[in-house]
Amino acid sequence: MKNPLVAGSRDSALALVQTKTVIATLTAKYAGLNIELKTYKTQGDLLLDTALSQIGDKGLFVKELEVALLKGDIDFAVHSMKDMPAEQPENLFLLPFGRRDIPLDAFISKIGEPFDKMPSESVIGTSSLRRRALLKKMRPDLHIQVVRGNVQTRLKKLNEGPYDAIVLASAGLYRLDLQHLITHTFTPEEMLPAPCQGTLAIELQDKNLVERFKPLIPQETQVCTAAERAFLKTLQGGCQIPMAAYAMAVGKNSFHMTGLVSDPDGVEIILAERDFTPDCAKETGEAIAQEILERGGKAILDNLLHHSASL
Repeated sequence: MKNPLVAGSRDSALALVQTKTVIATLTAKYAGLNIELKTYKTQGDLLLDTALSQIGDKGLFVKELEVALLKGDIDFAVHSMKDMPAEQPENLFLLPFGRRDIPLDAFISKIGEPFDKMPSESVIGTSSLRRRALLKKMRPDLHIQVVRGNVQTRLKKLNEGPYDAIVLASAGLYRLDLQHLITHTFTPEEMLPAPCQGTLAIELQDKNLVERFKPLIPQETQVCTAAERAFLKTLQGGCQIPMAAYAMAVGKNSFHMTGLVSDPDGVEIILAERDFTPDCAKETGEAIAQEILERGGKAILDNLLHHSASL
């Protein structure tokens, strides 16, 4: 293995914590390995005044790192797997890394109230169409507004802006030791997570490194990632689509997955679920997505894409 290796990361506090976690795991596994760190700002980090659904897809958070990989400036990049587009660039490999952290969504209220106790007409901030749709389904009396930025930026906007509460990924808050701010954790039944939420990813070009990193992937992480990313790819999902998918182990060599597609206001939600075994992960994700498309999901997606094209 090349020594030292160079790791690439976005320069936000959360991205750096995640990257340093990966570096610590690798250097503990491979004695004598040194890893240097390079940081990058991505387009998604710079465009903070517009909803992601209006400015592009998930690639906004990874393109600069992928260019660095292809140029050979870094040996691997660390991402949140949920930020990764459905399609991988040619010549780059994507692997889940380590055990999945808590995949659920967290509610942080300025007044310390749980979600169901928030006053009617409260303003809730989120940058996710998925969260918007599911929030509207549960509480149509609330106002949902866009809030962008890294975790610290969104927390600052909560304290200083018009928001009464915001919704963030629980995993990021726990990684930053900010879990004490959470006033409600949504169950999967309340708010189904984004595909691969809570899972770290490493992206790389060197096939030899891929083989060295593969033993560090727990089976459960590998299986759930394969199922959820297959769902994402079948739907060609990105930031413009309110969609969710969550696979989990329910026994020895037994898994369960749920997926959904919604209209932007949570009025029409199409959900499908299946049990599966590890060898059928990819096929299960594809089948759930296909079922949703056939039961009306395609009409929802066509309407969303037509609306996006007309903006």
